[in-house]
Amino acid sequence: MVRLLRNAWASRQAQAFIASLPIAGIDGTLAHRMTHGRATGHAFLKTGTLLDTRALAGYVQAASGGTYAVSLLVNHPEAQRATPALDALIEWVARNG
Repeated sequence: MVRLLRNAWASRQAQAFIASLPIAGIDGTLAHRMTHGRATGHAFLKTGTLLDTRALAGYVQAASGGTYAVSLLVNHPEAQRATPALDALIEWVARNG
């Protein structure tokens, strides 16, 4: 998934693709997630939710100036409990790169 995201980043359609992703703490499925912290407005991520799965994939702009492709996936009967950990990892990448 990260390789796909990196290739998309390098494509001529990158700007349109990134613009289609929800922004942490701002809009879409991330409007009410990561609302306080460095990731707010700096993480462009697609969410994924199934009964036993939670996922985030996209790009995070770090405070250091770098942009990172990320892909996180949890498969477990209690996957919904992992949402705060997924958000915390995105916040960590936004702060520390």
